[in-house]
Amino acid sequence: MLIFCKINCTFVHKFNLMIGILTGDVIHSEQFPEDKWLVPLQSFLKAIGDSPADWAIYRGDEFQIKMDDPSQAFIRALEIKALMKKNKNLDVRLSIGIGEADVLRGKILESNGPVFLRSGRRLDELKKSKVTMSISTGNELMDSELNLYLKLALFGIIDSWTVASAEMVSIMLQNQGVPQEDISRKTGIAQSAISQRLKRANFEVLMDLNSMFVKKIKTLQ
Repeated sequence: MLIFCKINCTFVHKFNLMIGILTGDVIHSEQFPEDKWLVPLQSFLKAIGDSPADWAIYRGDEFQIKMDDPSQAFIRALEIKALMKKNKNLDVRLSIGIGEADVLRGKILESNGPVFLRSGRRLDELKKSKVTMSISTGNELMDSELNLYLKLALFGIIDSWTVASAEMVSIMLQNQGVPQEDISRKTGIAQSAISQRLKRANFEVLMDLNSMFVKKIKTLQ
């Protein structure tokens, strides 16, 4: 049931709805000017939703994003990873929470429910480890499997991206479905160079991982 009420001029939606929450913080942000990380991050977030209902940046370099379709959580995380890693030594921790939102307010940081707790707590755990991406769905078996895949993707692929690789991944994710020929004309990068950079970035493997992620998450919905 959906209940609408008003508390301190803020609408509150109370219901049980499965969504995705992505909570993150930028690693080494203090070593870079804001135009290298904050401005690109804000531009990305503005393109996918409205603040403060869908996303917020807080405590300097931490942020949270709500996704109505939780199966899109990994591809969003990948986009942010590529966006940050376009700068050498800049990175981001990302915690994916999948689950129910009991209360959605007009400000994401004032909303609550299991999905918010999972995402926030998992980010706290990430800060104590060397892993920079993790997921919590409330399904222990699925979490174990998906987090193994994420670790393999991080240590075997993403953590080894060069600046050029991250730039190309970012371009491809921002232009999903666009032929490489068109991207070549748009960027001025030869198509052969685009193909080589994507190969070095293991882009196809990551897209396969995303397809698997989407299928797994949809079984929870």
